[in-house]
Amino acid sequence: MQFFSAFWRGPNRIKMFTDHLIPSAGHGDLPGGGAGVAQRPAQSRIVLPWAVLAVGIPLSVVLASLVRDSLENVARLRFERQTSEAKAVIEERIQSYTDVLYGLKAHFASIDSVSRLQFHRFVDSLDLPNRYPGFDLLSYAENVQNKDKEKFESSVRNDKSLDPRGYPDFAIKPPGNRPEYYVIAYLEPMQNFEFAFGLDIAANPEVKDTSRLLRTLQYQRDTGLLAASGLPLKLPTKAASIGLAMRLAVYRTGMPVDTVEQRRAAYIGSVGAGFDVAKLMDKVLAPDLVPSLHFKMYDAGSAGGRAPATAAPVRRLLYDSNGDIEKITINADAGPALASDDHTLRRSLSFTIGGRMWDVDFSSPRELVAEPIERSLPAVVLIGTLLITVLLFIVLYSLASSRSRAVAMAADITKDLHASNVQLLAMSRQLVDLQEAERRNFARELHDQIGQNLTALSINIDILKAELAADHAVDAAADVSASGNKHRKRLENLTTLVESTTSAIENVMSDLRPPMLDDYGLLPALQWYGEEFANRTNIRVDVHGNEKMPRLAAGMEIALFRITQEALNNVAKHAQAGAVKISLESGEGHCVLTIADNGIGPGTARAADSRRRHGMGMVTMRERTQAIGGSFDFGPAPGGGSQVTVRAPY
Repeated sequence: MQFFSAFWRGPNRIKMFTDHLIPSAGHGDLPGGGAGVAQRPAQSRIVLPWAVLAVGIPLSVVLASLVRDSLENVARLRFERQTSEAKAVIEERIQSYTDVLYGLKAHFASIDSVSRLQFHRFVDSLDLPNRYPGFDLLSYAENVQNKDKEKFESSVRNDKSLDPRGYPDFAIKPPGNRPEYYVIAYLEPMQNFEFAFGLDIAANPEVKDTSRLLRTLQYQRDTGLLAASGLPLKLPTKAASIGLAMRLAVYRTGMPVDTVEQRRAAYIGSVGAGFDVAKLMDKVLAPDLVPSLHFKMYDAGSAGGRAPATAAPVRRLLYDSNGDIEKITINADAGPALASDDHTLRRSLSFTIGGRMWDVDFSSPRELVAEPIERSLPAVVLIGTLLITVLLFIVLYSLASSRSRAVAMAADITKDLHASNVQLLAMSRQLVDLQEAERRNFARELHDQIGQNLTALSINIDILKAELAADHAVDAAADVSASGNKHRKRLENLTTLVESTTSAIENVMSDLRPPMLDDYGLLPALQWYGEEFANRTNIRVDVHGNEKMPRLAAGMEIALFRITQEALNNVAKHAQAGAVKISLESGEGHCVLTIADNGIGPGTARAADSRRRHGMGMVTMRERTQAIGGSFDFGPAPGGGSQVTVRAPY
């Protein structure tokens, strides 16, 4: 389309063309001229219309393809934002449930010996059916040595604090002598879960590899960390439900737990919870996301370095938001997440809970992610450009057939083509603005939601550290500050983690929409980005320009900044350069941006191959330049290497 725009830039060009293609009657009177013109084949007069048709149709397809690709990028960004939000909500839901276990552990730590009645009252006060419907049960498993087995069974049988009849038939199951037992002694609710009362969870007959259970229990005993089961279980009381278990060690009140040996000596048992995964995930997503976003949750194995390798490295399906629970096979490997295809967007995100890595695979039909107008825009562009091409063909064919009609229609053609160019330029700008708006919205949502939450978390941690420091001063006089030191170290670790996460989010927001560009203008933004690029790639970047140059229009600044980003990206990938020079200068009514490197340059065979590989980068830079009415040039730099030059009017 640029060829036609340049060719048909004004009425004079059309007149020159028609005068050359279709001779006037007076030409036949010139000496020796009339006979030559009269003998010219008629077919030569209509070559250009057919050339327009042959070139215009492929160009229309290419333009529609570029529009489609740009809209797919916008849809991908929207899908990634939605999945990130959904993953955060899912992780927060699971974390809120695990917090109940920490509260139950604190209850045991606050009382020397928690009775069955006290355990029942505490669990009853949690109001699990209404506040935490995903819980199936809460339990306490006591660590019993073989020598104390009979004494323990007798004490449970005679315990009438909750049931006046006691539990005369109580016995540790499965039967048999073992060095020690991890017996579920307290269980709420008891109804429908009587099979678990007295169960030695380290020797659960429903699990083939009981050694894995024992290692998991020993892990939570030795570390004091939350441990999740490495294998989902079909609940015996619910044929269409998948259950998970988590446990947390309980230590004897007043005993030190700073080392593994001390924790083993103080260990008395563990509190645990059984989850119904379907209820746990019920209504976890906002209603506006449910129709378009489908997700599956998997257990992906132990988190590296945090828990023992108790299971094979496979992904086991735990939950399907489509509700196909009956199709879940407990021990089967669910396989890796599938890549996106032409019809479906897919993304897999992970998080760690209880020493286990949990994967969440999201998918959504592309047509549900894109807005209705976005889905129809490529077809509109294709049809529109094809109509323009056909119109050009008809007009040029008419011009070639009749000089009189061509002269009469020349002015109208010029006007229509100019309007078409303006519309195509406006469409290109709208696509760029749409992409930048999506980036800006994503960066703002990161700042407003996650950034503010992290700031609030950091403030609360600082308050806790201050309070802990005051408590430590009091405890030091009593020589019981070991626990305070441990909590202070944990708070310091939390502070470091929050700061690291905040820094990472700030980097992502800067890449999406650099605040330096909005606040200070193009030149300071280029200087900042040059420093960031140099730190990432060890390629020296020198940025200089006219610091007194007036601020450019916002659209021009973001276009020149994105062109610089793409050019530096190409340098890092293909140029093999050690240094880059960026220049921003202003002249009379225009500005000039130059990016030059000292790499292998565009003249070598390897550089030519590089240009073929990153051709879309060049196309993107040219389109952004055209969108602001500028000119783009790529070639060798004066001192060797490659150079990108953009000239744009104010």
